[in-house]
Amino acid sequence: MSCAVSAPPAICGAAKAPSLRGNFGWTAAGNAVNAACQWGTLSVLAKLTSSDVVGQYALAVAVATPVFMLAQLNLRSVLATDVTGSHEFRDYRRLRFLSILAGFAATLVCAWAGASGGAGWIIAAMGLVQSAEWASDIYFGWLQLHERMDRIAVSLMLRGIGALAALSAVMWLTRKLLLAVAASFLVRLMLYAVYDSGIAVRGMIEPAPGKPRWTDQWRLLRTALPLGVVMMALSLASNVPRYFVANRMSTSALGIFAALASLTSAGGMVVNALGQTVTPRLAKLFAAGDFIPFRRMTVRLVGLGLAMGAGGAALAWIAGRRILLLLFRPEYADQVNVLALLSAASGIGFAAQFAGYAITAARRFREQVPIQAASIAASAATAYLLIPRAGLCGAALSLAAAYVAQAAASWRVLRGALEAPR
Repeated sequence: MSCAVSAPPAICGAAKAPSLRGNFGWTAAGNAVNAACQWGTLSVLAKLTSSDVVGQYALAVAVATPVFMLAQLNLRSVLATDVTGSHEFRDYRRLRFLSILAGFAATLVCAWAGASGGAGWIIAAMGLVQSAEWASDIYFGWLQLHERMDRIAVSLMLRGIGALAALSAVMWLTRKLLLAVAASFLVRLMLYAVYDSGIAVRGMIEPAPGKPRWTDQWRLLRTALPLGVVMMALSLASNVPRYFVANRMSTSALGIFAALASLTSAGGMVVNALGQTVTPRLAKLFAAGDFIPFRRMTVRLVGLGLAMGAGGAALAWIAGRRILLLLFRPEYADQVNVLALLSAASGIGFAAQFAGYAITAARRFREQVPIQAASIAASAATAYLLIPRAGLCGAALSLAAAYVAQAAASWRVLRGALEAPR
């Protein structure tokens, strides 16, 4: 039996894909474990070291992440919504590997130019971590296209638990952040080699006929580049307050802010799980011209995001201090107001993310660039004005401003996509 790579949803030799509800369950579980382990990383660092070391880790993430958000070109979303098979999988894979090399080189430049002493080495090590993450991600796009979220979830669980265990063990033994980050990278690299590019997709991808052509890579790059710019801008908008905190306050203050912000990852897990699950379904609805169910599903998702933010803010006000004392140290527990503001801001961000998934499903890639430009401008202006006056509360408010701008612009683009003649 033969099976063309570019003909979803059939997969050679693969079991039947789970239902939409099953896929959401798998994705929620995988993202929950992975998000909990990412939060656990900051908690371990906070318990074993000072807030200054947590700040160094947060700064490395804040420097490397926007670079790789551009470099990875969001090829996973382009692949996951390529329901017509306009490109071979090998084109996506080759372009991703080339972009990873470019992203790592750019991260090294940032580490050399913008950091001193050991901080530069930590940024470089974070570049390796990001490289391994995005190498796996292109296979996730193929699995997502065929709605095999269960296999992605297994990878996320293994990655999160393994990386956290390695980082914690090395940190406990050596108290060296660089070695701990390097151990985390090695776990990710082994998982990519054994599971993500092997076991997870075994029997699902057959070689495409003929030789790969650079013209196909160029066409794919032109399609995906706007999404890469969007993802970089999205990352910058959320990291701009961190740059201002590190510059106007201290690395220690950045460590506290990053730890508090990590607690909103539980909501982000739900958003990512549901968004990744429904993206192929939304793409099919839009491609078929079924705009009413497309719109209804999107509105429900946006409403869910806002409700999650309201619930998180209420929880922060009621039990925030006890939660922070349990998870971190007393200096973190003094920032309950910041946690509540971050939770409320995250609800707006969740709504904006859901709208973004719908825009991506409609394959409106270029229109997302000005959305994120507005978000960055709002974040930077608010951070510049408020962080010197209000400290970490100002940083939280700058995130809220970024999300408000993103949500408003996203909804406008989405309305235009639905009203445009087909």
